[in-house]
Amino acid sequence: MIYLKDFKQGRILYEALDSEVRLGILDELLQNGELNLAYFAKRFDVSNGAITAHIKKLHAAGLIDISTSSGIRGTQKICSLATDKVVIDFVARPAEEGRAESVHIDVGHYVDYDVLPTCGLATGEHVVGRFDDPACFSYSERFRAGILWFASGYVEYLIPNHLAEDADVRELQLSMELASEAPGYAAYYPSDISFFINGKPLGVYHSKGEYNDRAGTASPPWWYGNLGQYGKKVVLTVGEDGTYLGGVRVSETRIADLGLMAGEQIRLRIAVPETAEHCGGVTIFGKGFGDYDEGIVCNFICK
Repeated sequence: MIYLKDFKQGRILYEALDSEVRLGILDELLQNGELNLAYFAKRFDVSNGAITAHIKKLHAAGLIDISTSSGIRGTQKICSLATDKVVIDFVARPAEEGRAESVHIDVGHYVDYDVLPTCGLATGEHVVGRFDDPACFSYSERFRAGILWFASGYVEYLIPNHLAEDADVRELQLSMELASEAPGYAAYYPSDISFFINGKPLGVYHSKGEYNDRAGTASPPWWYGNLGQYGKKVVLTVGEDGTYLGGVRVSETRIADLGLMAGEQIRLRIAVPETAEHCGGVTIFGKGFGDYDEGIVCNFICK
């Protein structure tokens, strides 16, 4: 679901919907599931270049996903719907802008872990230790890791706390690139990935799978082609009225519940419990891997 708390943020979305051809593309995807670009060019009697431009607008608005597929006729771009509904909230008021303090955490800088195979981690040059050996998560070289993965368990990070004594934190934003952890890879391999701050549950991200249809834009050339290549950007926002995942409210945990104070530890846990309905593991992409070339980003919004 696409949720706009401020209707003025939807200009790209409105522009994407302002076309009979683009509306037709969405309708075709709704009826057929997945279709390639050649189908749309023939269906709407327009050039491949024009269809590509329409597809780019829909993708930029978050309405469709694009993947590639190899077949007898070569590589094809495949389109599918990326959302099931769009909600525009005309009543909600955008939060007042405040001072933002940002910190970045490399994915190998966890302070605690308990993981089960399949698992592993890698730097920009090579795999750390051996595949599927949880003991390798204790190696000192893990501090240079740009990617890690495990089938179940957790990793826990200390978020650097630079808050001033008089800081009035109104919102905490967390973003990271995630996918499931399938043996090998699988585009459909659902996983329920949970997040906690200081032991408080924030919510669950339902990952669809582990993606391998193309190389990650930031990944090193040597990275194994039979492993996951990139993930999806996941954005968690803990505010004064609850926690939101991609703009959708997922829990009642509020910023006041986290006890964020100057000098106090802030522990972030990313977990896939064995008891999860979909225990499909997690892959965390950091610097030098995946599509976004960054680790875990934490923003404190203070009044």
